[in-house]
Amino acid sequence: MVEYKSAAAIAQALFTTHGKDSTTFNRLLRDRIGKRGDRFTEDHPDTFLYIERSKNANVVAYTARFVDAETKKPVPSGVGRDCIIKHDGPVHAYFITLDPQQMEKLRAKGRTSLIDDLNFVQRKMAYGCSGKSFDVASASRECDNPADFKRWMSAFDPYTLSYVALAKYPTLLLTLKPVKDSNGEENDTAVALIAVIGGELSVVKKIYVSSTEPKHFYELPTVNYIEVFGVSVDKGSDTYEKKAP
Repeated sequence: MVEYKSAAAIAQALFTTHGKDSTTFNRLLRDRIGKRGDRFTEDHPDTFLYIERSKNANVVAYTARFVDAETKKPVPSGVGRDCIIKHDGPVHAYFITLDPQQMEKLRAKGRTSLIDDLNFVQRKMAYGCSGKSFDVASASRECDNPADFKRWMSAFDPYTLSYVALAKYPTLLLTLKPVKDSNGEENDTAVALIAVIGGELSVVKKIYVSSTEPKHFYELPTVNYIEVFGVSVDKGSDTYEKKAP
């Protein structure tokens, strides 16, 4: 089983297999990410990852923050637009209340949105996510064709992401810009989160966290295990891995 211990190793492996044509790889990843926007209540087309938990039905969503490629102004989504990732704060992480009883309580209070930003403890101790622009130039030094690697990777405006829940899990966020060629036209800007799942380079779809709730309110839950679900970049088949906390 091949190990990829860094985002650079993931990027180099993707280039080795798919580096001939960025447009073809763009279309491949669009197929792998599938349809977004109606997976659950309050789903967003730019949500590239979500966490389900044993505690209740509420989910933690991770949504790409886009700005217009020309004006650099924030946009509500990448649907029908040419966008780039917002450099400072590329990802919005938040809770979506899907537990039926909690939903009823919120709506009884007049709430129309089921979305809440993570609080300080949730960000720092459980579900926070940070991102930075991937250093393409540095990663290219390990390649046989550094100029081609830089040109190909730059087409995807890559970012590395770090998750509190999976601190040592390397991931690479790739932007899929609108494309138009003899195979048709794609008008949306989308993103794909790439990581290794079960030894295969995969598009990450969702994570499940099993935990035991504490006896006292001032204690944190104990994580029993984490499951990662995705789809193989090369094969298109489902991938899965169970991780210890």
